[in-house]
Amino acid sequence: MSKQAIIDKIMSDAREKADAYTAEQSQIAAQITAESEEKCDKYRLESGRDTQKLAEDVLSRSRTVAELDAKKQLLAAKITVLDKVFERALDKLKALDKPQMKAVLTAMLDSAEDGDTVTLSAAAKDVLTAKDVADHAAKRGISLTLSKQYGAFAGGMIISGGGVDKNLTFEVEVAMLRESLEADIAKEIFG
Repeated sequence: MSKQAIIDKIMSDAREKADAYTAEQSQIAAQITAESEEKCDKYRLESGRDTQKLAEDVLSRSRTVAELDAKKQLLAAKITVLDKVFERALDKLKALDKPQMKAVLTAMLDSAEDGDTVTLSAAAKDVLTAKDVADHAAKRGISLTLSKQYGAFAGGMIISGGGVDKNLTFEVEVAMLRESLEADIAKEIFG
């Protein structure tokens, strides 16, 4: 065989091997591309589901937070209404006419014990006199003193004696009334 024929044979064999190798590598590349596209499609599908679930979770949490905020606002509104109810009760107590106020204050004197001192609010100084206190004490068979000082409270009285003060001011009485009746009043008002 001639030198040229040998070279041509080597070149032909090399081309065949190169073509076979290129075809094999193209097939491998196509397979890798197909697997990659399949993985991308799967990832997109899973990512879409994850995104949807995440969006649903965020929406659910947002609804829960909004519901809690609405409940807080409703509770604040109810508390405001109850505050106003008890403010009006205190205002009505302070606005009692003289005979009604005297009856309330006289009834409060039943909490006094022998030797106690009664301190009235400045607003009640013309309603209950030292004579009224002494007459009530005499009926009960005890001794009471009406203080010459007036308390800085809206109405009612403070009874002092034996190291103990009984706070019968309207503010405290309404606060105690609120504590005991608030749940019932809330049911009545708000159902």
